[in-house]
Amino acid sequence: MTAPTPLFILAVDQRPWLTKALFGHTGGVTPAERAITTEAKHLVLDGLLQARTAGDSSAAILVDEQLGAGVAERATAGGIRLAMPIERAGRALYETEPDDLAGFLARFEPEFSKVLVRYNTEDDADQNDVQLQRLAEASRISRDAGATFLFELLVPPTQSQLHAVDGDVLRFESELRPLLTRQAMEEIGARVGVDLWKLEHQDSVESTDAAVRIAREQDSECILLGAGAPSDTVKGWLGRAAAGGFIGFAIGRSIWWDAVQLNIAEPERRDEAQAMIASQYREFVQAFLAPQPERASSVAG
Repeated sequence: MTAPTPLFILAVDQRPWLTKALFGHTGGVTPAERAITTEAKHLVLDGLLQARTAGDSSAAILVDEQLGAGVAERATAGGIRLAMPIERAGRALYETEPDDLAGFLARFEPEFSKVLVRYNTEDDADQNDVQLQRLAEASRISRDAGATFLFELLVPPTQSQLHAVDGDVLRFESELRPLLTRQAMEEIGARVGVDLWKLEHQDSVESTDAAVRIAREQDSECILLGAGAPSDTVKGWLGRAAAGGFIGFAIGRSIWWDAVQLNIAEPERRDEAQAMIASQYREFVQAFLAPQPERASSVAG
């Protein structure tokens, strides 16, 4: 079996998070605010273009059109693989956006059609069913348009699950979330055609490997999300993800947030901010590609 091509996505599709971080709100943006977000997302693309080496087919960008007008077109023209979100941002229950998904995909022709979904198998069964119905339709339309269906799965804890770990979120992430993630993958995969899973860190190489096994049974692969975590933390996750069989990552804020803030505060230092993004992206790629320690015998088999 031929190993899949690595995929390193620089994610800059944040919308409510970005307006909250920059302007203190999640509502509609003013023309001046839109100009700031658009410039920030073009800066991120410029950093990726600077980081990419000649002939590299692993570099990709995940970007929206609402706050990043023109970035998708520039990425395609520059030979960067394109992913675009198709979920209504900031909703607890998945909704497809835009309404004319087929027309949107025909217009931009992204290689990847990405959804962000919060799904816990122990949540309300009726709400989970609604999400699966909507997602199955989004997958069908995406695949009919020739787009790879990229599924970003977040598994938030239920109150009872938090209670089981004494309210300790870090314990939830290490003790409960990996298994819940696998259960969600199986439940979702039975009804939704997923081509690529974008997953939270799975705490250990063994748990990572188990998630990859489920994905490959579904003819899909896995990449890691960054969750806005500090650089050193993400690098540790990247090592375990690579050792466990993930094929890459889709990371955003951990790479570009400091540079974007610098560019807003001191626009004359834009070249420096762009170089910061390029450097951090390269570091994360190298952290993923670095030789990994021998797997435990329980994983190697």
